[in-house]
Amino acid sequence: MSDEIKRMLFFSKTRKRTQTPSFFIKAFRNQGIQVKTINYRKLERRWGKWLTEKYIFSTFNRFQPHLIFINATDIPFKMLSQISGKTKVAIYLPDLIALSDSCPFSGLVPPYKEEMIERGKLADYFFITNQGQIPFLKERGIKNPIFITQGCDREAHRISKSKSKKWESDVAFIGAAKDPERINFIREVAKHFNLKVWGGEWKTHGLKCHKRNIYPHEFAKICSGAKIILGIDVSNQVEGYFSNRTWITLGCGGFLLTRYVPGLGKIFVNKKHLVWYHNIEECFSFIAEYLSKDEERKRISKEGYQYVHEHHTYDQVVKRILHHIE
Repeated sequence: MSDEIKRMLFFSKTRKRTQTPSFFIKAFRNQGIQVKTINYRKLERRWGKWLTEKYIFSTFNRFQPHLIFINATDIPFKMLSQISGKTKVAIYLPDLIALSDSCPFSGLVPPYKEEMIERGKLADYFFITNQGQIPFLKERGIKNPIFITQGCDREAHRISKSKSKKWESDVAFIGAAKDPERINFIREVAKHFNLKVWGGEWKTHGLKCHKRNIYPHEFAKICSGAKIILGIDVSNQVEGYFSNRTWITLGCGGFLLTRYVPGLGKIFVNKKHLVWYHNIEECFSFIAEYLSKDEERKRISKEGYQYVHEHHTYDQVVKRILHHIE
């Protein structure tokens, strides 16, 4: 256990679908850290703003945390500004940031903009899950932006086979109908292959969504039932930026065919841990090729599974975070 970080206040919503905060909390506790969790929005709905703020400041004074860990914007800005400087503050952002008047990512509107920059300036450590924006964040005044990957949970993300045929398909995509490029891409795949889509509003785009909200145990069944899990991130323009579905798919033993993003080769080995494509023609070619190569798919999915469970679980992510802080 760290000599310094023995007590932590962890600010986050529950996020029942992904359960990522619970994976982080468990991993921090596995390091011997006493973690007290605060779901500000839930408390505010229950008690109102005044009582919630009073409770949090009282908890802060009594608990005397060595670290405040905040998931994205899960604490009011005013409260963050009052806490900043009184103890170490770390913000974790699994997304992109852009200025509202000059988004550099064509076809993509990042959810976090100017306010996230101002929040980052109040943090001692700003962990973000892409490498490409580190120089931009420094230019905007965030003093310590740090690239950190996401990961899989060693218990929730495992191989889970099912006898039910509903999880089976040649190709599966798990994700929202988020932007025109992704939607058109998935529709083209569906025209040529046996594809099932999960996890979004696809009906209006002519595709059946087999289940809108996918939880970890269901994700694992899809990965086991589908011969190929298809990945297409909303942007392939930012180094190191890709969905946590990459980690979860490999963590659940799925064979992942995903669109290449800059920096992917620094983390994974192509055709060893996963397979990447650069355009729709190459994607179609690989789908056809690997549907006929059962043993090759099994080899790659096994390698990917072993790799992420050995090197990229949330336990390892947390160790890297603590290493930066210590």
